[in-house]
Amino acid sequence: DDDEELDASQIGLGETYSRLWSVCKLPSVRLLFLVLLTYRFPTALSDKVKFLKAVEFGMSKQTTALLAPTIILPLGITVPIVATKIWKNHPLKQFMTAYKLRVTLSPFLDVCMLLAIRAFHHTTDLRSNLIFWSLVILSTAVYSIVDSMQFNAQMTFFAHRVDPAIGGSYMTLLNTAANLGGTWPASIVMYLVGQLSVPPTCETSPTSGDVVCSGGREAYFPMQLVFSILGCLWVYFMGKKVMYLSTLPDDAWRTHADDENDDSEKGK
Repeated sequence: DDDEELDASQIGLGETYSRLWSVCKLPSVRLLFLVLLTYRFPTALSDKVKFLKAVEFGMSKQTTALLAPTIILPLGITVPIVATKIWKNHPLKQFMTAYKLRVTLSPFLDVCMLLAIRAFHHTTDLRSNLIFWSLVILSTAVYSIVDSMQFNAQMTFFAHRVDPAIGGSYMTLLNTAANLGGTWPASIVMYLVGQLSVPPTCETSPTSGDVVCSGGREAYFPMQLVFSILGCLWVYFMGKKVMYLSTLPDDAWRTHADDENDDSEKGK
């Protein structure tokens, strides 16, 4: 059966790595690697820094921890089910739809949430609390939705393009590239935020005894604007390439290693 998947134990470790190297040389896989290694950079502030800034601006760590079981987890379960029914056999259309929201609407809501946290975290009146919690819930929900949509689309696309001549090792290779694309931007954006931010100067008032802070510069907000622009540029330059990947036939993702082995055996 041509579609029967092989395990690494069936073909040996050396042959597995040889076939994976052949996969890496495929033009379609190289283009996919380029997509996977770059698309998370424009979203790195929302991915890695947003909740750190939320805690810095006054949100309690307990509140941050509460968001995972109440918002992120339920949406992470339901969104892929709904998205699969909407986009059906077009995972990369789902991917790009989510990404466009991820670099436009999601950063806007993140900025609004952080401004609300900084302005209202000490207040107790009903109106301020309503604005605070509405923005926290909305920002977290939108981010969770688009993140789940992209992850679901990514895994669906991978599963449909796996070469049976390699089996699960092919899937592991693609997931490794995707994970690397999500981790390398973290160090860069955290370094930039630290270097571009200037802490305020705080002094104790000799008359009232209160701590008065002045000056300083918060780099997160202008950086979020820049990164959103980068995201829009990524959509403009890479969006057609992503959709091009969806048009490639299954043959473009396969190394035909088994066919070559069969031919060599017949030649003998």
